[in-house]
Amino acid sequence: MNPVLMTVLMLMSVAFFIDTLAGRMWLLKAAEGESRGGNLVARLRNLLVIGFGQKRLLYERTAGWMHVWIFFGFLVVFTRTCTLVGRGYDEDFHLPLLGGALGLAYALIKDVFEIVVLVAVLFAAWRRVFVRPARLHLNLEGVAILLWIGALMATDLLGDAALFVLRPDHPETGWAFVGTALAGWVGWTEAAAQSWYVWMYWVHILLLMAFLNYLPFGKHFHVLTALFNVYTMKLEPAAVVQRMDFEGRESFGVGKLEDHSWRRLLDMYTCTECGRCTVHCPTATTGKSLQPRELITDQRDELYRLAKPLEFVGKQKHAGRTDEAAAAAAALERAPLAGGVIGDDVLWACTTCGYCQTVCPVSIEHIDHVVDMRRHLMMMEARMPTEFATAIKGLETNSNPWNVGAAGREDWLDDLAVPKLRDNGSAEYLLFVGCAGSFDDRNKDVLRSLCRLLLKAGVDFAVLGTEEGCCGDPARRSGHEYLFQMQAQQNVDTFRKYEVKKVVTACPHCFSMIRNEYPQFDWAASDVIHHAQLLEELIGAGKLSVEAGGPTITYHDSCYLGRHNDVYSAPRTVVDALGLERAEMPRHGREGFCCGAGGARMWMEESEGTRINHDRVDEAAATGAAEVCTACPFCLTMIGDGIKETERGEQMKALDLAELVERNLAG
Repeated sequence: MNPVLMTVLMLMSVAFFIDTLAGRMWLLKAAEGESRGGNLVARLRNLLVIGFGQKRLLYERTAGWMHVWIFFGFLVVFTRTCTLVGRGYDEDFHLPLLGGALGLAYALIKDVFEIVVLVAVLFAAWRRVFVRPARLHLNLEGVAILLWIGALMATDLLGDAALFVLRPDHPETGWAFVGTALAGWVGWTEAAAQSWYVWMYWVHILLLMAFLNYLPFGKHFHVLTALFNVYTMKLEPAAVVQRMDFEGRESFGVGKLEDHSWRRLLDMYTCTECGRCTVHCPTATTGKSLQPRELITDQRDELYRLAKPLEFVGKQKHAGRTDEAAAAAAALERAPLAGGVIGDDVLWACTTCGYCQTVCPVSIEHIDHVVDMRRHLMMMEARMPTEFATAIKGLETNSNPWNVGAAGREDWLDDLAVPKLRDNGSAEYLLFVGCAGSFDDRNKDVLRSLCRLLLKAGVDFAVLGTEEGCCGDPARRSGHEYLFQMQAQQNVDTFRKYEVKKVVTACPHCFSMIRNEYPQFDWAASDVIHHAQLLEELIGAGKLSVEAGGPTITYHDSCYLGRHNDVYSAPRTVVDALGLERAEMPRHGREGFCCGAGGARMWMEESEGTRINHDRVDEAAATGAAEVCTACPFCLTMIGDGIKETERGEQMKALDLAELVERNLAG
């Protein structure tokens, strides 16, 4: 073609691209460090399944397969792109191994994928412009990118057609079947074919180079960053947040962009704005200020607005000039991040249900963004919803958010002959009661039912009684990390004292905390289970005999039991073992809808939009079920309140799984 022109274009394009990426890298350097290595096997598996396998995109079949074909089409056509660049220097250039039969087979496969991509692009454009699902923005960038991709495919096919007119004996003639067919249909003269060939070639090359350099400036930056984001995703459940080191720190949490770790900034680069995070988000669907997509994109927009000065901060940090970096950051004129760019109402609306995080196709970690900024509000500015102050005071003084005297932790036992570890010294299972089971009247009933079942089944268990403290979930989710660490360490020390090996609890929040986050304190039980799992085991082993019969049940999935810990089947197996007809709500299992109490919101008011628990109760009522079964004290409270507040008390009631089993005991 024209080696000089190709060289100039390549040098200019690559130089501009590298300069842009360097700027983005300096922004990552401006952020806090964070280790995301380790467990290579798990990370490669995530890369294959979520990254290349597009697992989360395929949760939504139609749109998912559309994206899959575009993604893999790009991967296949990339080889063609390299070939075309080489043909700028030699018209017969081919990549190594693609000069013989393998190259001819590739020509056929390439044409198949280019047609598939064109069809997928047309479908995507039609869907975005005319169908327009609520989660999608109608923006020019999205449409332009689709046209851009389509043009890359079309110019290559038309270029092939012109080439085969000029060179009917070309080896790829017939194999590249689309180009061959077009060559026979258009009826070009040799002069016209020559002109088309040159134009299609250079238009394709220019579109390619322009596309490459545009990517870092829009939401399609994810084309370059998504696989890195997936590879570096955290391997723990979505609810787990990193332990904060207080040593040598002057500020806590995230109050400005560079307080985030580099991985949070990579989240901002990678957001595709697809809106999947909002589909079942309890805040977005009930009219709250928090919209998971905007949580990320609003930060990204602020990051790009401050890009140049923050690049300078990154360079100073990288050079070890921390004082200069701090001075440059302090001199920036900007709104605060927590409580400014992202409003207080946005941050406090989050229930940490995890739906957004577990459906995001590029593994953005929304919960960590929220908790990190809450940490700043709580520990640096003592800002929180007014009504939550009582819960914090209770956690600080009595180790429970109900603010009941700690001496009352055993009052729920009444006359039950439940053993205590301080008396027995050991037991197979520690029954971790939790604050709700100890202090909330409704949930005391649940714990008493559970204890009667365990005693009947002959389970060797004991409780800590007054030696038990709050598991720390409300403190950690609200951002009071210092208080959480004190509470967790106190419980861990007690567990060590009694050499606790197995823990069972009726609270998914305690379950998730002890199972997934207490290992941050160099302690881990050999087995941490939820009471649904233990009841399933006891019924299956015949240690609890049950009778079939009862009203129709709908089971409500607790976010911290299901989505965060993948326990979906155990409670349903128990319900089925009771011979109860089970009517599933439309949003169940992985797509289960939150009760509204997670993320410490159990102790906050809902003043925006409609109440989350009302939305959930409406859905439960629509199944026709007479009872809503829960396996979480927060869910039981919220569903029960929702039934009363929507005046359905005569038609429905909420029960815990343990209460259902006790009611259906044989004999």
